[in-house]
Amino acid sequence: MEQQNDFVHAKSVGETLRIISMTLNEGNDLRDMLQSVLERLLKAVQLECGWIFLIQEKGEHSLFASYGLPNGLTYKDSLPLCEGGCWCKDKYLDGQLKKAVNIMECRRLERVKVGNLGETNGISHHATIPIFAGEESFGLMNVASPNKTHFTEEELDLLETVAYQIGATVKRFKLFEQEKRRSRMLAALGTCLSMIQKNEQEPSEIADMILQLFNWSGLSIMLNGQLSEVGQCEDIQELVQEAIFGETSLKITIYHEVCNEVDHYLVEQLTHYLCLHFEKERLTEQRKELARIDERNRLARDLHDSVNQMLFSLSLTAKGAQLRTKEEKTKETLGQIQTLSQEALKELKQLIYQLRSEELQEGMNSAITRYAHLLGLTVQVRLNGMLTLSKKGEECLWRIAQEALNNVKKHSGVQEARVTIEATKDTVTMQIEDHGMGTVEGEYIHPSSTGINGMRARAEALNGWFTFRSIKGKGTTLQVVIPNQ
Repeated sequence: MEQQNDFVHAKSVGETLRIISMTLNEGNDLRDMLQSVLERLLKAVQLECGWIFLIQEKGEHSLFASYGLPNGLTYKDSLPLCEGGCWCKDKYLDGQLKKAVNIMECRRLERVKVGNLGETNGISHHATIPIFAGEESFGLMNVASPNKTHFTEEELDLLETVAYQIGATVKRFKLFEQEKRRSRMLAALGTCLSMIQKNEQEPSEIADMILQLFNWSGLSIMLNGQLSEVGQCEDIQELVQEAIFGETSLKITIYHEVCNEVDHYLVEQLTHYLCLHFEKERLTEQRKELARIDERNRLARDLHDSVNQMLFSLSLTAKGAQLRTKEEKTKETLGQIQTLSQEALKELKQLIYQLRSEELQEGMNSAITRYAHLLGLTVQVRLNGMLTLSKKGEECLWRIAQEALNNVKKHSGVQEARVTIEATKDTVTMQIEDHGMGTVEGEYIHPSSTGINGMRARAEALNGWFTFRSIKGKGTTLQVVIPNQ
């Protein structure tokens, strides 16, 4: 009779395992599947209640299934199970729980009793079974019955077998979700790259667009030392990728609860593409700037070869005619023509000098000194440190210096100025000052004038800044700071 009962029990267990296996293989909703499996398992081993936790990498757990719980554990939507820690979870996180544990006193049930949250139906202990598949672990399954103090080896083996099946199913679902996410993210990557290619956007705008497309918690883009951040960028897992192409360096950091291989791949692709994109933009702007410089040099040559020669000829002609005529009025008129043509010739030479960029080939110090001499100014130029400026940075300082010296010549009432250039590892500061008549707001050099705005715009275009200060009777000082790149 005992052998017959064992046979019936074995047959019942085998049928339960078969049904559980079919349930886990055919279902498409993980919560529903785990709920059904837990109910069938408890009936097969004749236990009253149980619950299943799935635990994330950071230790946060979720109640995925429960059955037959005493009302103390179902208090406020199973709050005693959903919040706080317990001994079984602590052992799981410490890596000490590798197999089913026979009987474990439950801290959650103790909290229910102490807090008078409800009945426990005589349940104080439970068996704990880790849910795993291969080397990966996913959570815990706990089962219990009133006054149950011991589980047989056969019961524990059955519980471990079911837990392993559950673990394999959870892993399958995770892989499926990862593949779905990979497909979504790759589609978003294509959209993102297309939008970047079509639209001219600032790094901050690109960061905003990327964050919306990929649903990361936060994102930062550091382009050549300039940082743009969007979203949550603190106290969260981060993934960093860097790239350098030509003169463009880029560092992208994403911030998210969990970063997997899909995120690694996406960040790598985005970083390399964006670095190439920004380098292409830099080269395009450089080509435009070179074209502008070539055009200015061509115009300077044309003015020198045509208008300059014509004004020179006009001056000589007026002087020759003045020497030959005897009429005083005519002499006076020809003298005025000669004076005006000489002044126009001088102005033209200054204009040609401003247009030509070749002067910088001899160095900033020499270029500023020569230009000041052309204006009839005496200038002291002091250069401290090592200039490592790009052509655009050098051109910026040169044009600002020209405009500032023009203002000294036209408005200061003095013929002297001082130019100081200080270079550090990160920045270049140029200060130009005179001790002339200065000004007050509303007079000839207003801080919002075209010249001042032009100088400010040149500095800000290179992520620098510009300040202007003028005091009536004491002189004028302007300062520009740009990155030393």
